[in-house]
Amino acid sequence: CVITDLRKDFVDNYIFETVKANGIYESRYLLGTSIARPCISKEMIRIAEAEGAQFIAHGATGKGNDQVRFEMCAQALSPKIRAIVPWR
Repeated sequence: CVITDLRKDFVDNYIFETVKANGIYESRYLLGTSIARPCISKEMIRIAEAEGAQFIAHGATGKGNDQVRFEMCAQALSPKIRAIVPWR
C-alpha cells in the first residue's frame, strides 16, 4: 500500500487552474471531484511504473463519470498499463 500526500500538487496544479478558468458546471457546481481524478490517476501511474506493474485498479462504480475519468487519464499517461475495473 502506498499513501501519497497530493494536497500541494492538487491545489497548485488543479484547483488554481480550475479557478483561473472559471471551472464551474451549470453556473453553480464546483468541479472538485472531477478535477481530483486526474491528480489521483497521475500518481497511480507513477507508482505503477515505479513498481513495474502492468495493471492498476480503482473502485469507481459504473454509475458516474469517475470510472471514465480514471481510465482515460491512466490510458493517456501510460497506454501500456491497463485498468482492472470492478464493474461497469
